[in-house]
Amino acid sequence: MNERGTCNSTQLQARDSQADSGSRGPDNPAPGWKRIIDPDFLYTWATLLVIPAYAITAELRSHIFVLYALLFCLKVWKSGYVRCGLEYCTAIAILGLAASWIGTWDAEVLKRVLQVGRIVCMPILMCQYQPIRKLENALALIFSGLAVYGMARMLFAPLVTGYAQDRPYCYSNFFMHSSIIAFSGFLFFLVTFVRKKGWGWKLFSAGNVLMFASLVAMQRVRASYLALLALVPIILLLEFRKQALLSMACLLLCCAAAVGGLYVFKPAIVHAAAAHAASMADMHNGSNRGRLVFWRKAVDVFRENPVNGIGYWRFNRDHVDLNNPEFEWAFWHAHSEFFSMLAETGLVGIIAWWAFKLKLLWTFFRRRAEWAGAFALYLLLAFEIHNVFESYLYERIAYIYVFLLLGMGLNQVIRKDAAGAALECEK
Repeated sequence: MNERGTCNSTQLQARDSQADSGSRGPDNPAPGWKRIIDPDFLYTWATLLVIPAYAITAELRSHIFVLYALLFCLKVWKSGYVRCGLEYCTAIAILGLAASWIGTWDAEVLKRVLQVGRIVCMPILMCQYQPIRKLENALALIFSGLAVYGMARMLFAPLVTGYAQDRPYCYSNFFMHSSIIAFSGFLFFLVTFVRKKGWGWKLFSAGNVLMFASLVAMQRVRASYLALLALVPIILLLEFRKQALLSMACLLLCCAAAVGGLYVFKPAIVHAAAAHAASMADMHNGSNRGRLVFWRKAVDVFRENPVNGIGYWRFNRDHVDLNNPEFEWAFWHAHSEFFSMLAETGLVGIIAWWAFKLKLLWTFFRRRAEWAGAFALYLLLAFEIHNVFESYLYERIAYIYVFLLLGMGLNQVIRKDAAGAALECEK
């Protein structure tokens, strides 16, 4: 398409977006029923309510896609479809997983692929609406509320599970999912801390950073510890500005003071967190040894079925003989998204899946100058570090939560890009 055609298309999209935003006039009247059923209004409030509700309880898991699918149909019917640039790679990723059905002919494989497809298409659905106004302030309020709620639960009434009574948690329904929710709050306030001007914002963000970091430490998920060690220095390097040096030094002093205070009043928590961090390099640790057993078996299964694997969601004790009684009980997946998909979907599936993930990372990396793009980029990087050591797709709770936040971030940057391009064309 030539430059003039591109500008015309962008201007048309921008005018449609302006019309959808509610700025009507004599030349653009809206019927009464359309003023009542406004998809952008419904999207805004549904999203701002779903995020905290889903963090506190996972009961909404099966209904979130239905909610956004209905809003999507209403929005497209009213004003047409808006492309976000992820359509092709999302379809390729889903088809790559579905290819693992060939040879197994197991209907359960296609069912599981469709469940994953509903999650990964969430950002596409959420890109249809006008960006939520003052979303950064709204998320600050939501996350700070979750920080207070989480601290209260962990200190007075932590949740536990039958599977891991030694792992307290405060959100959702499992300690690993809870840790990812806490990590998202930590990343959000780290971004606002280094980007927002004014000591009021910095003190507010620093306090929430400390609370969420404490929640991550208390839930004792080693993948979260690794994400902290690997990702936080990268974030600080990318976000480094001379004027932020003093505030960063203050934050480090506050972290040191918080750890010292926690050690004085709750030394058991500090010792447990330190022990879990040290166990990451302990090859005699049962969790580490089990993962090595699963990963070696996954590589063996991949060598036998290198093209399209043995079928999505079939690398478990029901379909594969582990030949290791010590870890047979924990063999419901490979405890790593990469190794699970390597065995289950082969080269076709894993290449398609990572093409989608890399496209998503690149989309946010290009837009990291905006707070929404930076937050989404760091969140996705942190989640992929977690996925190295766990298969979150099997329970989907953390995946749904993360893709809700990614969808919000994509909505902010994509729709603003379209408005900016329209202005350039008009010039």
